Amino acid sequence: MKLKMLFGALALSATLAGCSSSGVFDRERPDEFAVTKAAPLTVPTDMATLPAPQPGTARAGTDTKKEMLDAMFGAPKQ
Repeated sequence: MKLKMLFGALALSATLAGCSSSGVFDRERPDEFAVTKAAPLTVPTDMATLPAPQPGTARAGTDTKKEMLDAMFGAPKQ
């Protein structure tokens, strides 16, 4: 009977400790979803100032796998 009471008290205290908002549990945690901060999108005032696309050149931002690997491990040394 005493063993059941002891286990019950331990379970209850562990449950209540998880609900605590002070002490060790009240600390600033990093936001795992805020990986990078991007600048807000802007609309150019004049479309004539944009560079014209050149035939035969690669599109910017299409190699997402390379960009991901560069972001994770750094760009290769040249």
